[in-house]
Amino acid sequence: MSTDTKIATGLFVLAAVTFAYFTGGAGWNQDAHFDLTRAIVERQTLFIDGYDVNTGDVSKGTGEHIFINKPPGASILPAVPYAVIYAIECGLHAPVDSLTRMNRWISTALSVGLCGALIGPVLYLYGRRKMAASRTAALCIAAIILFGTIVFPYSTMLFAHIPAALFLLLAFTLLETRPVAAGVAAGIAVACFYVCALAAAILVLLAFSYQRRTAIRFLIGMAPFGCLMAAYQWICFGSPFRTSVEASTPFTHGGYLFGVITIPSTDALYGITLSPYRGLFFVSPVLLLAFFGLAAMKRNAEYWSLVAIVTTFVLVIASFNGWHGGFAFGPRYLVPIVPLLGIAMMAVRLRRLWIVIAIVAAIVSFGLNFIATATDPMPSSQLPHPVSRYLVPAFFTGHIGEQTRRDIGYFESQSVAKVALARESGNLGEFIFGKGKLASVVPILLWLVAGFAILLRMSLREPERLLVE
Repeated sequence: MSTDTKIATGLFVLAAVTFAYFTGGAGWNQDAHFDLTRAIVERQTLFIDGYDVNTGDVSKGTGEHIFINKPPGASILPAVPYAVIYAIECGLHAPVDSLTRMNRWISTALSVGLCGALIGPVLYLYGRRKMAASRTAALCIAAIILFGTIVFPYSTMLFAHIPAALFLLLAFTLLETRPVAAGVAAGIAVACFYVCALAAAILVLLAFSYQRRTAIRFLIGMAPFGCLMAAYQWICFGSPFRTSVEASTPFTHGGYLFGVITIPSTDALYGITLSPYRGLFFVSPVLLLAFFGLAAMKRNAEYWSLVAIVTTFVLVIASFNGWHGGFAFGPRYLVPIVPLLGIAMMAVRLRRLWIVIAIVAAIVSFGLNFIATATDPMPSSQLPHPVSRYLVPAFFTGHIGEQTRRDIGYFESQSVAKVALARESGNLGEFIFGKGKLASVVPILLWLVAGFAILLRMSLREPERLLVE
């Protein structure tokens, strides 16, 4: 096994264990996805009638049935591990309904968690083979994306954004060499998150810039998923062109595209990029390095496609009537483009002073995202400063301000637990140290530090051999 393969494998194991250690808790989004997972496995239906008592993220469809107001992809992925879990529990005559938290935790770890963990090795190997990045640089950037961005907290919850991020990354990185596989990946990304359809359209243009045959193969890979999505929407909502979002009337507005898209606002643009409320670069300042990378990248078709996808996502989410994402940490709808920013970061070549600044930014980014993952990856949308006035004081002191308590609305006093504040959230360390104890996150923190140190030493010890294609 080559050194690069060892490092890529090590990154995957490091991330998979870390993401499985936490469960980000319950919420309308996660509950809706798992309701469909249960409906598929337990009674083989696409409607969630009876399961939907725990969520408001629903749409009314054909036959007056209740469906989730999202694409089905992120519910289908955990159906595989949940089918095994359900069969075992039924065989043991276990009370399945009483085990929902555990079942969702395991199913999420074996679907969303593994998708998140795979982002690291995909980025690392692409950086080595395509971007001429050194082992150490590729390792550090892949680790930053995994643990220093909102990829970290969202890899512990059953949201669609992490699977969409992985498969969009695969679609981009495989397009030139394996266009059919890239098309399959793009199709899965769209089945998880509708906005990825715009990214897929950009990738079609990129494929044509290579060869017409490449574009045709890419479309062949995508086609089955397009047909399945059309069939799903026809069965559930009466038309292949009617999305689950349009059918979710409580969240739609007349005159908006699909009921939710309008003109981008400056408030939303600031909100999802720089603001302390949901700003991507506020919670991950290290991602600002991506702009240095974009400046250094060769102006080829891949560059313009990367810029187009990132820009499209930002503008579309800034046009979305729910751009803030409700209960969320950072701009959750931008998660799919975070690994693509990692590709841009692979092109960065920094001098000594800037390296120091980058290291400081990486440490701050890791700290903020670790605290959010451990404490509450779903801060209330009513908090204008969720990091400084809620997450950080709760994690370090177990105490929040009275105004923060009132804004959140469900804490009885200003004294709170230091970790696992979200409903049904937790971590494996709590089984040893107790619920809400700060000591419960020490084992995984040691695992992260030790694991990264081993991989870093491996990257520095072996003679450098670039794998540029």
